[in-house]
Amino acid sequence: MRSDQEIVHEAIRTYLGALDPNNLPKKREVAFYGGSFTGLTVERQSNLFDAVMPWIKTGHIDSIRVSTHSLLVDDINISFLKDNFVQVVELGIQSTNNDVLNAVGRSCGFATVQGAVKSIRKRNLTLGLQLMPGLPKDDESTFLQSVKDVIALRPDFVRIYPTLVIRNTTLFKMYNTGEYLPWSLNRMLQLVKASMIEFEQADIPVIRVGLHSDPSMLENLVDGPYHPSFRYLVDSLIARDRMVSMIEGLKNIPSDLTFKVPSNKVSLYLGHKKSNIHEIKKMFGINHIFLQQTGNHEDLKLVA
Repeated sequence: MRSDQEIVHEAIRTYLGALDPNNLPKKREVAFYGGSFTGLTVERQSNLFDAVMPWIKTGHIDSIRVSTHSLLVDDINISFLKDNFVQVVELGIQSTNNDVLNAVGRSCGFATVQGAVKSIRKRNLTLGLQLMPGLPKDDESTFLQSVKDVIALRPDFVRIYPTLVIRNTTLFKMYNTGEYLPWSLNRMLQLVKASMIEFEQADIPVIRVGLHSDPSMLENLVDGPYHPSFRYLVDSLIARDRMVSMIEGLKNIPSDLTFKVPSNKVSLYLGHKKSNIHEIKKMFGINHIFLQQTGNHEDLKLVA
């Protein structure tokens, strides 16, 4: 069985070897995900940090980020992370509602989350928070309250992972006994859309929506609102709402409409399989909707 250091060394060599040495990304990080990093023994954490250190010393790696759980955060272990070149800490909080968290055996009061955030901020680390809509006992109003709670914490960024049923998990057992019914894709899209609008208005970036479609996850996916382009579907719904709002502002709606759209966002305004165009035409009885490409930095405009 290979050691942690061997696994880390191989991963770093593989990824750095695939980069153009003359055109390296500005920021190069090593990320330890998939569990609660601060829940590991200090010895194992040290071994993992030591494995990265040669590349940090040469400047090939700039920093480290880790994910963990609020129950496993305090001033001491956050200081330890800081001393070992960790610059970003992500907390998987899932929800701020106690009933939802208790239902999946992840009881963690909001005061604990606030304490963890305080420890991270005290050491001037970048903070990311991860949310998971659609857990047992969750609903739209409950999750949107979680969104408001997260906004109050002012994280540097957020990730949203719609709840999926994965084989050999607690949720999988609840699914098999009928205790849990996964949300439909459309229901989840609408809720995540509303959440993203809230975060955008609060100037908090949502850097990831939906799970990465790696082979291991897909092999064990049983049920739930999965789509390989989940983020695109949400963004296109937001784009549709903007178009609808502009049309609703017209005194008289003509049979043909033209929108000026940034070139890099044409697919968003078209929608998946041109769904936005079809839906808007149906909604307002419009015969034709034309999208005219403009510069990437220009905003959406309606040419009636």
